[in-house]
Amino acid sequence: MEKVRVGITGSGFIGQVHFDAFSRVNGAEVVAIADVDKKRRESFAKRNNIKYRFESLKQMAESDEVDLITLGVPNYLHKELAIECIKNGKHVVIEKPLCLTLSDADEIIEASKKYERFAFYAEELCFIPKFVRAKEIVDAGGIGKPYMIKEWEKHAGPYSPWFFKRETAGGGIMMDMGCHAIEFARWFLDKPRVKSVYAQVNLVLHKKITNLDDNVIILIEFDNGVIANLEASWALKGGMDSVMECYGTDGVIYSDLLRGGGVRCFSEKGFGPNPSESRGWSFPEYDWNYQNGYPQEMQHFVDCILHNKKPIESAEDGKVVLEIMIAAYLSAATGRKIEFPLKVPYKYKYPVDLWLYPLKKR
Repeated sequence: MEKVRVGITGSGFIGQVHFDAFSRVNGAEVVAIADVDKKRRESFAKRNNIKYRFESLKQMAESDEVDLITLGVPNYLHKELAIECIKNGKHVVIEKPLCLTLSDADEIIEASKKYERFAFYAEELCFIPKFVRAKEIVDAGGIGKPYMIKEWEKHAGPYSPWFFKRETAGGGIMMDMGCHAIEFARWFLDKPRVKSVYAQVNLVLHKKITNLDDNVIILIEFDNGVIANLEASWALKGGMDSVMECYGTDGVIYSDLLRGGGVRCFSEKGFGPNPSESRGWSFPEYDWNYQNGYPQEMQHFVDCILHNKKPIESAEDGKVVLEIMIAAYLSAATGRKIEFPLKVPYKYKYPVDLWLYPLKKR
C-alpha cells in the first residue's frame, strides 16, 4: 500500500477538522464522506473536493474505495460504527471517548485483534507540539523525577446539543473533556498503572438545559507515586483555557496551549464554530489545526498502517480512560476514593448514571 485512502464519517465540526488534518498528511488522501444528511454531505464533499459520497457509514465501510475511516459522530454510535468498519476490513479512528461501557470497549478491542485492523484512539493532546516538547524535556531528566502533574481544559460549553444529552453523550464534561486530561496525564508519564481515583463532579452553569455534569476535578494516584490533578469544565466564562504543569524533584515545567502565540483578542459575542470558546478575552492560535496536534496525530496513524507500527494511542488506551471516568463518577457519587482494579457495584447504561442515580441499582 503506497497511500491510505481515507473516508470521513460526519460532516460537522470534527469532520472538517479531520479533513484539514489529513490534507497535511504524507501518504494519505481523503476520498470519501458519509453523512445521512444529503445537503450537508454534498456541501462537505463539494467544499473539500471529495470524490465518493455515501448515505451511511455501512455503505462506506463496504466500499472498496477506502482503507481508513474516521468517526466524528456522537458518542453512543462509536462502538457500533467502529465494529462495522473493522468487520469490513477497514482501519478506524475513533474520536474520544472510545465508547460508553467497558463491555463495548472489549468488543472493539476483540474485533480489532480478530480482523487484524487498527482501532486508533483519537487523543490529540498527545500530539500537541507544545506538550510534546514539554514531555521531551521531562523524559530527558530536565526537572528530575516527576511527582505531580496538572492539566486543565475549560470553556463555557460545547457547540452541539447532543453533548448535553445523556442518551447520546453518556455523560457531560467528564465524557467530553475529562477524557482529554486523563489520557494526557497517562501519556505524559509513560502510562503507569492506576492505583486510585477520587473526583468531585457538579453542575454549575447549564442547569436550564441539562442535568449532566459541567465541572469536574479528578485526582489520580499512579503506581509510580505520581499524582495527577485534572480539571475539566464547561463553566468557564471568558474564553478557552488549556494548560499543563509538571512538578519534579529538580524543577517544574509549564505549557499553555493558547497563550504565547502572539495573538490576543477581546470579543463580546465570540467567533468561530464554538463562540463560547472565544467570548471575552481569547488568544487565537495562528494555525489551530497544527497547534492542536491533529495533522501530527493523523500522520502517526497513517504511518502505523503503512509501516505496521504500534500506535501511541489505541482502543486499549481508550478503555483505560473510560475505566478512570467511570471510577471518577463513582467516586463523586460516594465521596470515596475508588481503588483499582475497578469494581463497579451497580449496573449502568451510561457512565453518568453512576453519579446521577448513585443509590439505584440499574
